Amino acid sequence: MKWKGMLIGGCALVGLMFMSQSEVSAQTKSPLEKAETLIGTPYHKGGTDPKTGFDASGFIQYVYKTSGTFDLPRKVIDQYQIGEKVLWEKAKPGDLVYFRSPEETKEIPTHVALYAGNHQVIHITLSQGVVKTDVSKSKYWTDRFYAVKRLPVSQEISDDRVVKDAMEYLGIPYVFGAADPKVGFDCSGFLQYLFEKSLGIYLPRSAEQQWMIGEKVALDDIRPGDFVFFSNTYKPGISHVGMYIGGDRFIHASRTESVTISYLSESYWREKWTGAKRLTELKLAKEDPIVSKAATYIGEAPYVKGGTNPEQGFDTAGFTQYVYQEVLGIELPRYASGQAKAGTPVKRSELQPGDLVFFKGTSLMPAIYAGSNQVIHVTVSNGVVITNMKTSTYWKDKYEMAVRIK
Repeated sequence: MKWKGMLIGGCALVGLMFMSQSEVSAQTKSPLEKAETLIGTPYHKGGTDPKTGFDASGFIQYVYKTSGTFDLPRKVIDQYQIGEKVLWEKAKPGDLVYFRSPEETKEIPTHVALYAGNHQVIHITLSQGVVKTDVSKSKYWTDRFYAVKRLPVSQEISDDRVVKDAMEYLGIPYVFGAADPKVGFDCSGFLQYLFEKSLGIYLPRSAEQQWMIGEKVALDDIRPGDFVFFSNTYKPGISHVGMYIGGDRFIHASRTESVTISYLSESYWREKWTGAKRLTELKLAKEDPIVSKAATYIGEAPYVKGGTNPEQGFDTAGFTQYVYQEVLGIELPRYASGQAKAGTPVKRSELQPGDLVFFKGTSLMPAIYAGSNQVIHVTVSNGVVITNMKTSTYWKDKYEMAVRIK
């Protein structure tokens, strides 16, 4: 490495951050200016906040994020994965400078600093906290120099509708078993809620069930809106899911944080990677009038024994009888056993939207096929619901038969 010449330049502000518009507009300092104001902040192992102190990567992450410029991963090794490698002689203020530990057997960066120009970096040390160091005058840091990386001009975030909608939930707390922004989200609950509200797509509830549907996608072909799955996080097997948003990043409800954005290239997620699925095609077949009518009652009409209309509620056969009468003027028999005899039998592999599907329980229970292995039907506990026959642990083994009403 050669030390020569004073370098000038700057780091372009981007404005693509995960803060509100008012928060972003209130930020006027560049990362370098922000870092200057933090000189003297003490070192704190694991620290990411000036109130408690920083460690090296926590300092850099904080400086970039609060200046509204770039959102970086938490660890030094993961921050290093981002950006373009440049020569020290071509370093510009705002570039990230990485150092290694001579004691480390692996040739990996263990420390990160912000280049301030004229051979100087702003970083944090155990003894002095945040300081400015002239690397050219310090054999300690010269011997440990590893690389300079320049971050991209901007962070890619897709303008896809579902991605934009997902960003609205950043910061919602993680709550195991929750799927409501007023309460919180777990990982699969967040995506289930998002896809229903944004795209009208009804997904199974758990990460394992969501993995069972959709089209498998190679990592090289992944696009915004695809789901990314991970295994062996808090339990064996498929245990976490997020949604890809572009630029090597995904949005997810993190068990240790809230709804947040992470990088696929982070070491933790690389180790847990399982695969990607495309689920954006799993829309209800609302072009079919029977399906379209039935879908209007999802979550709106309760179960009522003997119920045959939305004003009072439905029982299982009362619901299918009502929908067919309203849409096609066909008067189906009142009970499921009669409805099963009212049409032409259909193989499960040949189901079409609007067909009647029957499940076997204590009695025969009818449902309306809505496409993509989904049925709309009535349950005692939740009223009119949509169920994926492929993934539901309760319903998938209760399929009995199907008929087509002409």
